Amino acid sequence: MRLRRRDLFGFGGGLGVAAGLASASHWWHRTRVEPSAVNANASADCAQEAQAGAYGERYMPPDEIRAGHLEACHTPPPRRQTADLLSVTWPVIETSLEVARGQRLNTWAYNGTVPGPVLRATVGERVQVRIDNRTARPHNLHFHGSHDVNADGLERIAPGTSREYAFEAGPFGLHPYHCHVPPYAWHIGRGLYGAFIVDPPGGRPPAHEYVLVLGGFDTDGDGVNDVYAWNGIAGYYARYPLKVPVGERVRLYIVNMVELDPLAGFHLHAQTFDLFRSGTSLTPHEHTDVVTLGPAERAIVEFTLPRRGRYMFHPHQSRMTERGAMGFIVAV
Repeated sequence: MRLRRRDLFGFGGGLGVAAGLASASHWWHRTRVEPSAVNANASADCAQEAQAGAYGERYMPPDEIRAGHLEACHTPPPRRQTADLLSVTWPVIETSLEVARGQRLNTWAYNGTVPGPVLRATVGERVQVRIDNRTARPHNLHFHGSHDVNADGLERIAPGTSREYAFEAGPFGLHPYHCHVPPYAWHIGRGLYGAFIVDPPGGRPPAHEYVLVLGGFDTDGDGVNDVYAWNGIAGYYARYPLKVPVGERVRLYIVNMVELDPLAGFHLHAQTFDLFRSGTSLTPHEHTDVVTLGPAERAIVEFTLPRRGRYMFHPHQSRMTERGAMGFIVAV
């Protein structure tokens, strides 16, 4: 009998860590797939998408979602003028998220949101993050970047307990954070991830700044992502575009937190951008219109839009675009 991931991963299933690791080992095992099976699956996908309609209602926000709903997700905190100590406390909770219209997923969430809160510090600043685990399973918090190995976030935080992570922010750039309890693809796929901006001394040039964290959601538990979304809700930026003034600098902090897919990307229509890979340089690495990112890779891109209009953005992986990850930036 073939077990699906959801059979092993129900929130109330009571499976121990050893069972989770065993199931992960089975899930990660790669088997040979005949070309005919690939073609059949591709044909089925195409037929399904044609019936739903490209960028159709199936991958749009739920009816109750309105403009401004993701304001806190895509608007980073302002740069800290006094870089001394950044201290926050986040509960980890179990919740349910409608990631697209009619498609709901049981999730875990840092501070109750998917993605978790955008954290922002200045390079060299002391950071303290306290995690209160209010779920029925162990979790933790792992930051990318450079920090004291004792704050690396590999120890499990048992249900009903807390842990504090203290470290010095660095290097400057854009870093993801996420749960690292194995199999951590499940924990990330269920919502435990977010973005950490570390500003250089003096900051970056003034710009209209937005954070876009790409996630993938396996809603039926078969080990394949069904929905993709910037900042947790499919189709949100297709329905409610980001709005920027014509001719003014725009800065996007882009993080790929998609598990189960080897690559994702970001492509901007009708304009090109300066690309700062990982944001760890103040000099652009190149000027382009597309960047491809592996899991947990990130980039900062900067551009201006020279005339009024709707500028599409999306991953250049069409399945992701057509399943919720297409959006617009409107220059006004």
